[in-house]
Amino acid sequence: MIKTACAYVRVSTDKQEELSPDSQIREIKEYAARNNMLISKIYVEEHGISGKNASKRPAFQEMIATCKEKSHPYDVVLVWKFSRFARNIDESTYYKSILRKKCNVDVQSVSEPIIEVCMDV
Repeated sequence: MIKTACAYVRVSTDKQEELSPDSQIREIKEYAARNNMLISKIYVEEHGISGKNASKRPAFQEMIATCKEKSHPYDVVLVWKFSRFARNIDESTYYKSILRKKCNVDVQSVSEPIIEVCMDV
């Protein structure tokens, strides 16, 4: 089954080592192709917008609003790294929770896979 995805791309304001927007998009597209995902829209923040405050990121706000639509346009939000989604841990947790629980949309990093851990009780 093919999943419908959107991509979110942001370049940080600080001088850390990271991929350019074009490189992030290329890696996200390659990941989507390998994992039966069709990207229907790519949301890109203007260069230099900080990830610390979601209310100051217009592309992010547009993406969240679209994810909340009743038409359920996306099954997954793809990011290059989770830090591109949000730098503030509280906001990251808040938005991921809303997307997962209320919109049935997962957030996936194409470079940082989540490892499922089973714990014996």
